[in-house]
Amino acid sequence: MTAYTFEGIVRIGNQGTDPKYVWTSVASAAFGDDELYLYTGDSATPLSDASAVEVGAGESISVGLFIDTSGLESGDYSPTLTVEAADEDPGAPGGSPGSDPEPPEETVSPLLLDSVASLLDANEQPLTDDSLIAAWAESTATNADEDGNGDAVSYPDDTDIPVVAVDGTVVGITGPFVTTDTDFANFGNEEFLLNVYDELVDGGTVLHDEGHGQFYTLSSNGGDDFQAFADYVGNNGYSYEATTDLEADLADADAVTITSPSNAFTDSELDALSTFVDGGGVVFLHDQSDFNDFDATANHNEIAAALGAGFRFNDDQILDEENNTGAPFVPTTENFNLGAFPGFFRNRDGLGLELNVTESYEVEVVDVTDGDTADVAFPDGTVDTVRIVGIDTPETGSTGERLEEYEGIDDGPALKDKADGATDYAVDELDGETVTLSFDEGEGLRGNFGRLLGFLELPDGSVYNANVIEDGWARVYDSGLGRHDRYWELEHTARASGDGIWAISDPAATPEIGDDPVEELFFPEPVAVTGPDVPVRSEGGEPLVALDADAGVAVLGGPLIEEGFESAEGGPGLDDYGVYAFLTNVIKELGDATGPVIVDGGHGQFAVDYAVSAEDTAYYMRYLEGQSTDEVDSIGLEGVVDLTSDPGPDLLDGSGEPAARALVLSTPTTALTADERAAVAEFADAGGAVVLLGTAADTDALGNFEGLLSEIGTSVGFTTNAVTDASNNLDGDEVLPTTTNFDSFPELFTAFTPDSDTG
Repeated sequence: MTAYTFEGIVRIGNQGTDPKYVWTSVASAAFGDDELYLYTGDSATPLSDASAVEVGAGESISVGLFIDTSGLESGDYSPTLTVEAADEDPGAPGGSPGSDPEPPEETVSPLLLDSVASLLDANEQPLTDDSLIAAWAESTATNADEDGNGDAVSYPDDTDIPVVAVDGTVVGITGPFVTTDTDFANFGNEEFLLNVYDELVDGGTVLHDEGHGQFYTLSSNGGDDFQAFADYVGNNGYSYEATTDLEADLADADAVTITSPSNAFTDSELDALSTFVDGGGVVFLHDQSDFNDFDATANHNEIAAALGAGFRFNDDQILDEENNTGAPFVPTTENFNLGAFPGFFRNRDGLGLELNVTESYEVEVVDVTDGDTADVAFPDGTVDTVRIVGIDTPETGSTGERLEEYEGIDDGPALKDKADGATDYAVDELDGETVTLSFDEGEGLRGNFGRLLGFLELPDGSVYNANVIEDGWARVYDSGLGRHDRYWELEHTARASGDGIWAISDPAATPEIGDDPVEELFFPEPVAVTGPDVPVRSEGGEPLVALDADAGVAVLGGPLIEEGFESAEGGPGLDDYGVYAFLTNVIKELGDATGPVIVDGGHGQFAVDYAVSAEDTAYYMRYLEGQSTDEVDSIGLEGVVDLTSDPGPDLLDGSGEPAARALVLSTPTTALTADERAAVAEFADAGGAVVLLGTAADTDALGNFEGLLSEIGTSVGFTTNAVTDASNNLDGDEVLPTTTNFDSFPELFTAFTPDSDTG
């Protein structure tokens, strides 16, 4: 005898105040639905969703177990038996097992949409059938043809863009969505997808296809894998397995995951998938954006068509300038279809550690990507990616590099060679080491792309972030990092010694660029200024630049050296506008100091659209490097965070003379300290130039200039009146006015050439 019944092994009670329908399910690869189940009453009838029992408030039922072991060898099979309950009968018309009839009281966290495409309908037009759409991007999102192939379908401005669709048991998700490098601690991707599993699959075996040239593997692959998610669902009643022969393995599967297939499915495979779906199998199709044409949209759409799904994938990328994690191609969304799919969004325990920016953690470095990025494992096995904070090393492989970021380096191939050296350095220092991970409170836990922003302290007590700069293999990243100025001192020494990447740095050899007479200027989102001398006005007459040469101060209505307007950065281009020569002439007009131009980034200017830190002025740095003569090597540009700091770029030398030619300070979102205001005033009084850049984008922040202007004792200043021009502007945008309305001070509008006594 191989079939057994065990009466009354457990009682299920309803301790609530309302009646509930109760049923059970079994997840096991070894037993079929009729070989292992729980029952109540008749042992031949499983207590399933089709035969749920109503249990009144305060009542209970006795449950038995049926098991048929025929064909099984002795062993541990560890099936999972689940008891479920709902207000409505899941077997009644319209009912579905696991469905919540009402939206959950608490939903999952926002979803992270890292490099995702949009969905279309079966005719490859915008998908607007809400009965198929589980989630949309936020209404602020747009879609774009990033690979330039001209095959993207545009969404109208008034139509939300779908990112998850469900048609029967076919699910379309427009990105990898649950790769191990996803920020599970702050976003609900894994919880959402497990809810979908529970609603549609309800336990069993999920196959992860690796037989069609997919990039996203199941096993660990530097974060580009599903390993963490596989472990997560494995702890919740599923077996998640990789396969390279999907057609052969479908018979033992309950669901299938197919990420972007580089190789198309054969007709036989498509037929097998169709039969699988007809039999109740669930197929999850994970697409991705068309960035760099990495997607396999056509192959995915062949599968969707073969399965009769009412959706297709778009060959595009979703962008969102407002709702993102720091970059528009990494949108976030809470635009959930709770009416049609309430059970998908039920909050539950997920992955990810709840980290505290004030705490430190012992972790193991399990993979080194390059000189400034590594994967670390926490004691519980969680793997996360660390962007090593405060530094930047050259990009490796085919990733593009901005040469302008590296002082005195304009040889791309040579810098690529140094990138390999930086990676080798990181591997030697970090790989396999147990290190202490800590954070900078001002930078926060995570940056763009959800990566941790961390310091890595080595077993010998030194900090990798500092070591790699000191040894010349990294530059300082000019954010508002608290340790910035200390790190700058290390970089300054390494540059002077020609260590590491700086062996190929020669600022004096930088060719002159863009140094022509100034015929036209542009100002991004400027305000009108006030002062005794106004050399530049808008075409409508509003003052845009004011000078107080006696005090050594100038105010400009907008941050005209913001690099985002350069064509190489995707902007409209500044070749016709002499902003760099003009600003450098203004500095020369205000004083006769020598040395570098210092750009303040310690008062909230970093990563703010309307202000600049040194990280945002790389093209101006390159312009200054090109201003060399036989007597003058070049003019440097340096970033600073604390205007009174030592170490760090100095405003004054030990004798009280200017150590820099100018301080450029754009709109500070946090006020300068009293000591900083005094230091800047002393610098101006000693002959240094102080240039203040305003903005109309945050006129409240302009108030942070007032104490400094008072300390210096100048009559120049900012109004809160925005200057726009519908006729004369950059790229057709009235908030970017252009002007040729110049008055007096002709020396400000010539090409700049440093004199030997002003270099």
